[in-house]
Amino acid sequence: MSVGILIDKAALDNTAGSAARTLFATLGNIQRIKAFLDATPDVTLEAQPYGYTAGEVATLKSAYTDLNNIAVIFNGSATGIALPHDHRPFASQIIGLLF
Repeated sequence: MSVGILIDKAALDNTAGSAARTLFATLGNIQRIKAFLDATPDVTLEAQPYGYTAGEVATLKSAYTDLNNIAVIFNGSATGIALPHDHRPFASQIIGLLF
């Protein structure tokens, strides 16, 4: 008798498919947020209703520049990205981690 979740073909297929679907959706969201940040002047993000400080805007835009690099590598449209490059430092800041 086994204990816990049974890992069979259906469970593996569901987990693998779900992980891939989540990755595609996440990278798409990253590109949409990056496009919004690129189109929005810093002063707009610093004003209400956003109310970011200049430093927060810089961190947010830097994080999404790095995260977008991952998205464009994934979708095959990357150009001019110096590799290797650690894409985690700014993103770590916006999720509450110090890296």
